[in-house]
Amino acid sequence: MLWFGVVFGMAGIQMQMVIRGIYVYDLTDSAFLTGFVGMGFAPSLFFVSIYGGVISDRLERRFIIQIAQTTNALLAASIGFLILFELIFWWHLLIVSVVQGAMFSIMMPARQAAISTIVDRKSLPNAYALNAMAMSLMGLLSPALAGFLYEWINPYGVYFVTSLVLMSAVFFTSQVPKMYPKQIEHKKVLREFYEGLTYLASNKVIYMILIYSVVVALLTMPFRMLIQVFAKDVYGSLPSEVGMLMTSVAIGGIIGSVLIANLRKGNHRGFFLIIGAVVSGVALILLSYIPYFIAGVFGLIGIGLGEQARWALGQSLVMENSKEEYRGRMMSILMMTFGLMPLGMLPLGLAMGTLGAQVPVFISGVFLLIFSLFIFIFSGTIRRIS
Repeated sequence: MLWFGVVFGMAGIQMQMVIRGIYVYDLTDSAFLTGFVGMGFAPSLFFVSIYGGVISDRLERRFIIQIAQTTNALLAASIGFLILFELIFWWHLLIVSVVQGAMFSIMMPARQAAISTIVDRKSLPNAYALNAMAMSLMGLLSPALAGFLYEWINPYGVYFVTSLVLMSAVFFTSQVPKMYPKQIEHKKVLREFYEGLTYLASNKVIYMILIYSVVVALLTMPFRMLIQVFAKDVYGSLPSEVGMLMTSVAIGGIIGSVLIANLRKGNHRGFFLIIGAVVSGVALILLSYIPYFIAGVFGLIGIGLGEQARWALGQSLVMENSKEEYRGRMMSILMMTFGLMPLGMLPLGLAMGTLGAQVPVFISGVFLLIFSLFIFIFSGTIRRIS
């Protein structure tokens, strides 16, 4: 039932990501504002993540997940009504994006820690890969569905459908037994977070995975959040075609999940972590050079595959190398990498508005390949992870 909760929860989140970007760009015709709204979740995700992991290590985890899912459902319905009654402004969507970032940073550590509670340590890589596959499966269906619904039943209709999908996630999560964290002596939140940072600094494997994740996320995730702008400017895409492009990302994610699910200890998993960034870099360069829709489809499949290698494999390795009482905090620190998105998204949005959509994407791809080569040569810690 937790898996079904993940499926419907991610379906709702994916649908909102698609329609929010399309609608803001239609409303404002500004790549900068589209990127600004798209990255709205990042600051709240970054700062609330400080508390997200500690909350996960303190409170019953099913309750945390349901609170976040219910809040997201109510926010989607609210935007639907604002659009329906023609009261919507772009900053409404920014506010919702900020709140959703906070909910995501609370929900994800609880959900990932819940998996480690249910599944034994030996099966964790497979469990996280299957969880990531569920997310990618919804990423496969939800963007395409959202794009077509955007054209057929108007933006407000899509938001109402999204709200119903998210309430379904609440129902399925309610069928999961309560999951209490390990009982330990609790200290002040910031003190516990500081202890998490101290533990991180003492664990070189987790520390290097975090640095790797931050840099790769800064070079790949901003483009994913601005696909709507790229598709409209380069391909002249309709909303349904934007949905198809984002579905391509999910196809790559599913392929990556299947490959990662078959990786076990001794399979040079650190090497595959680096290869994921290489695949994403090549895909970005391909997208920047070939201005045809079909090239976009294949390029985004590559980005989805590379991103899944970074996220699913990275979080699995972090959880494996963490003590149980620190897992929630380690996951929240990993989640904070998303909070650094503005450092990449705002410059990319501005560059797309001034240089065109393709040149900044090419530069991102080149930097990603250079960074991957640097990590492969100089970071034996990551390269030798088995």
